[in-house]
Amino acid sequence: MTGRTSKGGALLPCAAWAVTRAALLLWVCGVLTLGTLDVTVDVSVIYRGWYETLLTGTYPLDDVTWQYPPGAALAILSPALLPFWEYASAFYALVLLCDALVFGLLLYAGRRPGIRAAGAWVWVVGVPLLGPTVYARYDLMVTAVAVAALLAGVRHPKVLGVLAAFGALLKVWP
Repeated sequence: MTGRTSKGGALLPCAAWAVTRAALLLWVCGVLTLGTLDVTVDVSVIYRGWYETLLTGTYPLDDVTWQYPPGAALAILSPALLPFWEYASAFYALVLLCDALVFGLLLYAGRRPGIRAAGAWVWVVGVPLLGPTVYARYDLMVTAVAVAALLAGVRHPKVLGVLAAFGALLKVWP
């Protein structure tokens, strides 16, 4: 589980990732239900409302729930990249894509000499433990930027700086 990941040795973590992420998607889409807590309202109501406001060219100025830096608008507007899907479905698909990106980066990093694949396994197991909330917020999008920054920083410190700054514009508020 913590050994190096070879090209052929990535099958098990990939299969585990696919199964756990299918379960998460079924959960946020309402196919699976565990309990009565519905965290998807944030996407279908709050984020969707902000999306409509942001499309007009302004921030949700009168909404006290908007407490995010300006770059957060990019995450909220990102479902526009998939105009053929309803907002929440597009949002979940993009979060899944970011999840896959982080997983792929961690698998790739685990193949470097002297590095172990434990990071990929922690990602596979840890993310689903957060439940549907992990797909019903834009934090995974920011995490993808942060992981890319950290892994790029090993060889390209300037890229780390650019990605860290971009991540701060997405989520950090001074």
